Amino acid sequence: MARKSYRDRIVEAHPACYAADAFGHSGFRLAAGAYVRVDGALMQTESEMLKQRAPLRIALVTDAYLPHTGGSRVYYHNLFSRLARMGHDVLVLTTKMKDWENFDAREQTGRYRIRRHFRPLRDLSYSQLAKIAGPLFVTLWRMLRGRPDVLHCGDLYPSAVIGLVCKKLFRLPFIAYCHGEDITLTNQRRFQPKLRDLIYRSADAVVANGDFAVENLLHLGVARERIHKLTPGLDPTYFFPELPDPQLRQRYGLNGFLVVATIARLVPRKGHARVLRALAALRDEVPPTKYLIAGRGPAESELRRLTEDLGLTEQVVFAGFVADEALNEHYNLADLLAMPNTAEAGDVEGFGMVFLEANAAGKAVIGGRSGGTAEAIADGRTGLLVSSENDEELRAALRQLLNDADLRNRMGTAGLERVRREFAWTARAEALERVSYLVAKAGSGVPARQHRAAEG
Repeated sequence: MARKSYRDRIVEAHPACYAADAFGHSGFRLAAGAYVRVDGALMQTESEMLKQRAPLRIALVTDAYLPHTGGSRVYYHNLFSRLARMGHDVLVLTTKMKDWENFDAREQTGRYRIRRHFRPLRDLSYSQLAKIAGPLFVTLWRMLRGRPDVLHCGDLYPSAVIGLVCKKLFRLPFIAYCHGEDITLTNQRRFQPKLRDLIYRSADAVVANGDFAVENLLHLGVARERIHKLTPGLDPTYFFPELPDPQLRQRYGLNGFLVVATIARLVPRKGHARVLRALAALRDEVPPTKYLIAGRGPAESELRRLTEDLGLTEQVVFAGFVADEALNEHYNLADLLAMPNTAEAGDVEGFGMVFLEANAAGKAVIGGRSGGTAEAIADGRTGLLVSSENDEELRAALRQLLNDADLRNRMGTAGLERVRREFAWTARAEALERVSYLVAKAGSGVPARQHRAAEG
């Protein structure tokens, strides 16, 4: 039997209202409006049609969720909480972590439910394999109790492995996610790339958070039509310019100093050590400056030792953990944000949401030319990209911005305008809604096509 074309398979899944190369979905009359081209057919997917469709039952399985720190967790919460506000029923299956009870009590609604079991995996080593059994059985039980229309898998392990099992057992379509470092990290291992590639090729669609992730997926052989680029967004009601809090400035001893800030997990690839060395070398070339390090992580003790060795104890402030509600206040303490990220054993910056957040507060930024940061920073307009290896470029960027207040202000203003113009979360949630409808309606094994107009 001849293999059916993609178009024929889609039409077979949606026989109602099909006519003259345009189709809607069962029970809906075609309305005038824009269409998105798909393999020569024209398919209506704009807002009018979406409003008429029945709400979806959506499940997200992820190994960690807010209040866990990390840009990808912010990404998921902003997307899926908005899907719930758009009328869909969203169930998040994830793990327990510090302060999860308060977060869930504050964020859950009737349509946005979070259910937690177990603890996150410590790492991707084989010693953690047995720990997939619990999340797998819980997810299978949940799927049997109430099958969703589409399953979203926020991590390769164990989430997308669970998605693969659910597809095999229940023909449940699933969407995988790629942030770039998912691929570069697993490239460092011997057998995991085979499972990773199977997951991405089996997914009904793959959501990539930027060009870096898209390029890595294409390199693996994932079909372009399965890939949907959906860059992170930003909520301007959370991040915005405001006067520095005088009490915070006093607490951290910042009065009378310019402030360089890094607001990120304390891990090597974020580049804290590079900033410390650069500031030590620039002591006599820039105005009096303090370095505010906000965050926590495994590299803290090493960074404190380096601070002492460089004689910067009086110039560096370790602020520790900063709660989400206090992040904007800390961005507004800074004159510029510096996070000269690098690649460390495959661990890279997939996009760099911190740069958007700092820009939204009106701050110029410095980032490393590594991973996906070229999409987050408009080099020369909203900040400066520097080599991830050559520290002289970092020193030159810090020297230039710390000595030129007008340039800092121009870049901060340009960043603020760009964020507000190009990075709205609502548009990204609507794009994910379209992908979810296509995957759910086409059914397992039928790829959802890419909507270029909806990409961020």
